[in-house]
Amino acid sequence: MGEFKKTWFQIVWACLLLVSIVITYIQRMSDALWVHSEAMQILDRTLTWVMLPLSVVLTVCMCIGYWRQSERLFWRKWRRWGASLAFGAAAAALLVVLVHLAKGEKATIEEEDRTLLLGAFSAAGLIWYFARYKFRSWRGDE
Repeated sequence: MGEFKKTWFQIVWACLLLVSIVITYIQRMSDALWVHSEAMQILDRTLTWVMLPLSVVLTVCMCIGYWRQSERLFWRKWRRWGASLAFGAAAAALLVVLVHLAKGEKATIEEEDRTLLLGAFSAAGLIWYFARYKFRSWRGDE
């Protein structure tokens, strides 16, 4: 029964995350008045503040479950997560560079976006390295 509740929690979290991303994307790309109305801004802020704690709770619950199963499994999952995050950040950086090369000077990359990409890639690399170290020396042999 607990697995059923966890699955529904993950489904609800994924749907809310998708709605939040779609609303944010529509607000960025559209100049329509209804998109920038106060109601849509309140919905966007509410979803953001609901999604943040839900994401933290889901991550903590999954990590606790992995840790209870095995410490080695926990570090293997974190290593895979870190590698996936690093790959995603590298792919995003490559995409930004390709768009910049294709559009030339018309496409500007803001300083905060560059910092965000570099920070995500650096954090992912550190997570991957630390999880790899802990996974390989999980018994404390080294």
